[in-house]
Amino acid sequence: MEHTNYDSRGNEGLKKHCPISDSELCDWLGKKGCYQCYISTLKTETQKTDALERWKVTLSYLPDNIDDLHTSDECQFCKDEKPEKAQYYATFEMAHPEPYAEKGMILGFGKKVRTPVGSLLTIQAAIGKECKKAFRMADILQLGIFIGFMAAAFLMLMIPQLGQTMASWTPLMPYIFIALMLVAGYFLGRNLASAYIRKAKQKVKIDLSEIPLIKQMLNLGWFFFQTGSDGMPKVFFHKEKTYDRIVRPRNDEDEDEPLDNINI
Repeated sequence: MEHTNYDSRGNEGLKKHCPISDSELCDWLGKKGCYQCYISTLKTETQKTDALERWKVTLSYLPDNIDDLHTSDECQFCKDEKPEKAQYYATFEMAHPEPYAEKGMILGFGKKVRTPVGSLLTIQAAIGKECKKAFRMADILQLGIFIGFMAAAFLMLMIPQLGQTMASWTPLMPYIFIALMLVAGYFLGRNLASAYIRKAKQKVKIDLSEIPLIKQMLNLGWFFFQTGSDGMPKVFFHKEKTYDRIVRPRNDEDEDEPLDNINI
């Protein structure tokens, strides 16, 4: 991924005085340079260091290998023993109640209460062409049939014999007809999409909790953010990565050497 720094000298100057400089939070937020980082808008050093401490809490609830989701060359959504090659990236949002956060009860004002979301992350996972197609087809079926019924309703009302006949019964009849067609299109599209998803689930992990690393996150207290009726979040697809890494890679020399039990 290309990182754009608009003024490298200015960036270096800001970094020297930034308390989160060269930290994992800096890696995460500083993708477009210090001038694009929201930390630089915070007024006090305390606010900046607090942001760093909050990020450390967020990282503590993530699996160490969370970035394997998108760095793998294999699709993370395949149920086959031999997954297809990853060609795209699927993104969706997950949240965690930690670290502690609070806001006013009414539109941010009034008595402070704890918010259900302390951390909110966009998770990206490698996905292959066929699995991506399965997700997209379900959306196309539901939306396409709904739009088709809506278009058919208006076209039918443009036929003089039909439109005038309905209007002669009651002026509201054309509107009732459109409403009925929209309801029919919605339920037919939803049912066909559900039938397609049931079939696709045999080969594709439509249920994101079936992905091992996502299951680990759920066990660590994370939950899907803004879910639909199926309990799953909206999934978006990208040709390029939206970020490089969440967790900074560890060097082998930084890892603790194993203890020799004989010398303890």
